[in-house]
Amino acid sequence: MIKYLSVEEYIDHQPLHLQQLMQRLRVLILKAHPKMREHLEINTPMFTIKQHVCYFGKVHPTTGLELCFLRGFQLSNEQGIVESKGRKYIHGITFANIADFKSKESAFLEVLNEALILDEINEKSVFTEMLQAAKKKKTS
Repeated sequence: MIKYLSVEEYIDHQPLHLQQLMQRLRVLILKAHPKMREHLEINTPMFTIKQHVCYFGKVHPTTGLELCFLRGFQLSNEQGIVESKGRKYIHGITFANIADFKSKESAFLEVLNEALILDEINEKSVFTEMLQAAKKKKTS
């Protein structure tokens, strides 16, 4: 497994048809909030303001890229593009390619803005909340 040194290197090692998609998503995510920053965590590009907002999830040559939201379970999904895929907390949007992204771009921007609001109003990270819920369940 390659240990990436930067988000750029991560993107450069992906299938060519997904590199353009990742670059477009990256630009939109970084421009979405003045305090948005990116970093690699567990060899994965993460986008953070106060807490982790989203990250590049599964990358598959034929099915595309899943952009995952850590507070996905709190998103309204009024746009109908966010999927849980059986996960309790993290939900995501899958883009097959750049054309698929362009068809979902306005809905994606709405979801991203909602994720930014959730990051702003929640003081604890979703991981802290998950751990506290598990502890509470254990002691009950």
